[in-house]
Amino acid sequence: MDLDNVDMKLLKMLVENGRATLSKMANEVGLSTSGVRRRINNLEENGVLQGYTAKLAPEKAGYDIAAFLNIDVKPGDAGRVAGALTRCKSICEVHKTTGDHSLIAKIRAEDRTEISKFVEDRVSTYQGVRDVNITMTIETYKEELIDL
Repeated sequence: MDLDNVDMKLLKMLVENGRATLSKMANEVGLSTSGVRRRINNLEENGVLQGYTAKLAPEKAGYDIAAFLNIDVKPGDAGRVAGALTRCKSICEVHKTTGDHSLIAKIRAEDRTEISKFVEDRVSTYQGVRDVNITMTIETYKEELIDL
């Protein structure tokens, strides 16, 4: 799907405020509310917009620690391990990567002990997982899905 300037403006407005009204967006981009609705529906149908969520401040919700799990997986097992990780509540992101590790997963938890226990009791037991290295964050300066 080719996105024009109007589509990009609508996406930016929705990323900044998912509760923006159609009339406010219409005024901003110079379209009618039905025109904006049609464009948003098109963005949803084409998978550009994948849903609407509340933006959570992890630390204020008790998820004080973020870490990255660098996971080495046997060839052919990355998809299955990634699928298992995506079903875990505390996992925020899962990526297949090049380089030293097969997968990288971002996890948020209440404390270091919870992350260590999750890796020891779950991730390291998944079939095909060879090794898991944990990189704990010290401070998070920016955590956004995408900034348009």
